[in-house]
Amino acid sequence: MNLIVRNIAQSCSEQEVLEFLKRELGHYAKSVEVTDAGTPGAYATVELDANVPYVGDVIARQIHGKQLGGQALEASADLFTDEPPAQ
Repeated sequence: MNLIVRNIAQSCSEQEVLEFLKRELGHYAKSVEVTDAGTPGAYATVELDANVPYVGDVIARQIHGKQLGGQALEASADLFTDEPPAQ
């Protein structure tokens, strides 16, 4: 199960996003991949260490709205694909 995190500030480096998500998600994050850091379309895909669908939704709600680089993050659990949703 993946968590997609969007609305990442252009001012945030890949390392900042990685550190933030790993700190916020703790042991739930198997892996974190940041795509297009420093651009308006930057997003992160987090592979969650959870097999129960509702856990991904709960984690997404906890990340959604948190501030990073002065912007509120948008997060959603994606049960069916490894690709980010169309914007």
